Amino acid sequence: MDERWTTVTLAADAAKPHEEALRWVAARLGPDIDRVRVIGVDPAIEGRTGPDGRPVADVVADAAREALPDARIEVRRHAGPFAAALVEESDDGDLLVIGTFRSRRGSTAGGDPARVAERAAVPTVVVPDGPHPIDGDVVLAVEDPVDERAVAIAVDEARRRHRRVTLLRAWEMPVLTRTGLTDFAEEPMRWRTRNAELLQRVTAELTARHPDVRFHPLLVEGHPGHAIASHTRRASLVVLGLGHVKAMSGSVLHDVLRETASPVCVVPPAAHSEPVGVSA
Repeated sequence: MDERWTTVTLAADAAKPHEEALRWVAARLGPDIDRVRVIGVDPAIEGRTGPDGRPVADVVADAAREALPDARIEVRRHAGPFAAALVEESDDGDLLVIGTFRSRRGSTAGGDPARVAERAAVPTVVVPDGPHPIDGDVVLAVEDPVDERAVAIAVDEARRRHRRVTLLRAWEMPVLTRTGLTDFAEEPMRWRTRNAELLQRVTAELTARHPDVRFHPLLVEGHPGHAIASHTRRASLVVLGLGHVKAMSGSVLHDVLRETASPVCVVPPAAHSEPVGVSA
């Protein structure tokens, strides 16, 4: 699958989390980009910046022209909720990029980038404010079944950046309830073994399919959201597939985006050409 992203949608906000997002776009995608669409809000309520009080979207567009001189830059403004505008605009591009803060609430998605990322029509990269960690592995969160679009993005990123792919399987013991799971709760090693076997199978399959890419399996016990987020400190990019985005496991997505130290690529349901099943 070709993951060449040529049309990027970038959000603009007076709080300026977009600055780190634009730097990521220029560094990661610069040569490939044909068009950048800067999304702003209604001019009547849009924030202004700089000594001359220019609209934020125009300032971001000028910065994008300077960083990406060969790309076509355009500004689009929307009335109404900013998050809804980003979801709507995402349908006309290859990638949506959102800036977010780690030190305080807020992002160019209107406060919660997870709400946009899970509803967007294309993969969404959430870029936290710096400093970013070392430019390490590409981390792919392993799910069952495997999300092939997420795999394609992680493999493509690893090839471009000459990095290894860490296949991270995070698991935790199920909560013992009256409705079941007694089996696993009484035998912790059985639950761990099941996850280890899944990771081993996925590693073997991907190694056979992509012999030019190095894969490193990593099994971690703990809450998946926190476990994945803890490994963003040593990652160049973290990729979350459908199993971590669906409503049933939505807390994983929110936890990762709230705690991440590196950019996170979220592959929402609408980014798949065919419906993808997710096992319980």
